[in-house]
Amino acid sequence: MLVTVNPVDAKGQAYSITLEKTAVDKGFIRIDPDGPKDVTIIKLYDLRASGPAAILCRGDAPGPDVTVACRLLSAGKSTPPKLQVEISGSLFRLYDGTYDYAITPEEFESVLAFLEAAAFPPVPAEV
Repeated sequence: MLVTVNPVDAKGQAYSITLEKTAVDKGFIRIDPDGPKDVTIIKLYDLRASGPAAILCRGDAPGPDVTVACRLLSAGKSTPPKLQVEISGSLFRLYDGTYDYAITPEEFESVLAFLEAAAFPPVPAEV
């Protein structure tokens, strides 16, 4: 099961981003920029739903404890909906950062439907 969106970042760079579920709490995210830039593929594990429009997980990327969060952000009065990818804990902070990608309302609904159908386990409640 997977979903693909074709967003544009704040600098006007177009991408193809695919989120794939491969097991109950495992998957991949593929970030493929248009042009000569490298494709980034991160193996995801310990995937957890953090509400209906967000997931938190660990990522198999260079670094001791890489955390990945993906969130859908609703459209504002003058801004389109966004897919936000936040990465932290990468080696030398090479990939660390928050990346916002503008998506269409149809892509927003498609990703929301994917997250609902994927039924990732919820983030455990804090004790």
